[in-house]
Amino acid sequence: MLWRLTPIESVAILLVITVAGVFIIPKILRMLKLCLFSPVKGIVVHKGQPVVGAVIERTCEWNWEKYAPRTDQTVTDNNGEFSLPGIYSWMGQVQLVPHEPVIHQHLVIKHEGMDYNAWYLVKHEYGEFAELSMASLRGELPDLLGKPIDLYCELTVESKNHGGVWGYGGLSELRQPQ
Repeated sequence: MLWRLTPIESVAILLVITVAGVFIIPKILRMLKLCLFSPVKGIVVHKGQPVVGAVIERTCEWNWEKYAPRTDQTVTDNNGEFSLPGIYSWMGQVQLVPHEPVIHQHLVIKHEGMDYNAWYLVKHEYGEFAELSMASLRGELPDLLGKPIDLYCELTVESKNHGGVWGYGGLSELRQPQ
């Protein structure tokens, strides 16, 4: 015997499918998405002047990936500015096993035959813009939790540690969001 739906039942089923598609499924997908390196932007300068055409090389190595580190790059524009999108992965079996994420992040600026270490950090959680959460919570850095990474990179500055044990290293200074 075939099962037939009344018009009201058909509309109800379509409504349930629509609600799931619009509200529930996107939330589930966001929970499955892991941020390995948040979007980053910044400016590269030399003695305060914008550096045009510097190569920004980004590397991200995650302890759950058995493959080579992820790398990408961009070039500074006429104002010395750059931006890189976030690097993400999907949860898979990772979240089923209790663990502490260990994600090594590096930004290197290549200019006129020199390599400048702009950013190095070990990220310990999967949230977007959570790179400096521990340093912010401990008061070692300004409250930048959940805020975009915006860097000021002066090439004449020595690379150093910013924000104690949970901070980041490199020649970059974090700019406060406007």
